Amino acid sequence: MSNTSITSSINLSSLGLGSGIDDSSIISQLVAIQTIPLTALQTEQTNVSSASQTITQFASLMSSLNSAAQTLSDPTQYASYAATSSSPAVVASTTTGAQAGSYDVSVSQLAQAQLTFSSPQTSSTNALGFSGTLGLTVGSSTQSITVNPGDSLATIASEISSSGLPVSASVVYTGSSYRLQVQGLNTGAANAISFNESGFSLGLSDAANTYQAAQDAHATVDGNAITSSTNQITGAIPGVTLALTGTTGTSTSPSTATVTVASDPSTLETSIQAFVTAYNNVISAGHTDAGYGSTTATNTLLTGDQGIRTSLSQLSTLVTSSVAGTDPNYSDLSSAGVTFNSDGTLSFSSSTFQSAIAADPNSVEKLFVTDPTTGSNGIMGQISTAIQSLATNSNSVLQSETQAFQTRITSLKSDETALQARIAQYQTTMQQEFEAMDESVNEDRSLFSQVGGTGSFV
Repeated sequence: MSNTSITSSINLSSLGLGSGIDDSSIISQLVAIQTIPLTALQTEQTNVSSASQTITQFASLMSSLNSAAQTLSDPTQYASYAATSSSPAVVASTTTGAQAGSYDVSVSQLAQAQLTFSSPQTSSTNALGFSGTLGLTVGSSTQSITVNPGDSLATIASEISSSGLPVSASVVYTGSSYRLQVQGLNTGAANAISFNESGFSLGLSDAANTYQAAQDAHATVDGNAITSSTNQITGAIPGVTLALTGTTGTSTSPSTATVTVASDPSTLETSIQAFVTAYNNVISAGHTDAGYGSTTATNTLLTGDQGIRTSLSQLSTLVTSSVAGTDPNYSDLSSAGVTFNSDGTLSFSSSTFQSAIAADPNSVEKLFVTDPTTGSNGIMGQISTAIQSLATNSNSVLQSETQAFQTRITSLKSDETALQARIAQYQTTMQQEFEAMDESVNEDRSLFSQVGGTGSFV
């Protein structure tokens, strides 16, 4: 938006030198009078732009509410399950496809990676004086490392770690000696490490120096034997991942862990709370933007705005209405813990919701989600449809209102440009007229002097 001050490129400071009148001051005052409507026009443009932005922000909040409603209209929200285990040796978690049930799980062996040490050495950095090759095999992959007389334990450890095999090597100090430690990076029997020392011996190929052998996890689920190269077992229980952290019982006294999969309303409860928050954000913004009770609108152009008022009215009607085709005990949101407050906002009672979902989960689901059997449109689908017609569709109420504001802004900018041009032309015309007057006065003064006039020439 242009500044209300109109400045001519013509120099006003030289005006009035002939007539003695302060032409520059007079012209500035005349131009200032002409800019009064321009200032009003610019103020109006600022207000309209602000109103347009407010409507856009309100529509954005409506869109967020729509997203929250669509989440609750998804039937999968109501098929959420959680898994628990009776033993810390088995940690259970659910994924897609979990079903309610109870399962007996026993773990007799955990998966582990191989850990092998060399024979003791007196130094980690002194040359060993060995010469030959060290072969390492992991699964079907083999690498050969050349060992030179000047190599130390630290040197060989670095070479092993850089071999490209899934192994790492380091030097450990036992308190009296140094040993090379080679550890597999992957668990499971298939990832066992074998050593071939040619021309020297560090004791890596000595079975007695393998502190921990690579092995698979062994478990049973309802008596079915399970073998896994890792301590994560999937597929043994539909939609459940088992993380094994220990064995259940001992080899002489085995025991089982009970894994229970049950309906979990916590995810659904979180989604309902998110809906309530999004709804209250819309109500709060609507009251602030269009005015509510004794609170005046933040922008006078939006006082009682029809688009905002219509949105709030339709939403309040929906959230307090009963849903046709549902159980009479669970026919409106209040039966699921979502209640309507006197100021138009919503509150959520977790205890009421939990009681409802425990007593009749199917009826609660039908309240929120369209029933595929009867075709009854759940309340969240109704709210989503209403928001689309009010705020998110291209021809929605709020989008049309925003477009109208934008059209008005374009028109005001055009009027501003035209008015600025007229003011600039007015200033130029005034300046030319005063210059002509100065010139006329100077000519009269000159003529007065030529005819021998005396006294002051006024």
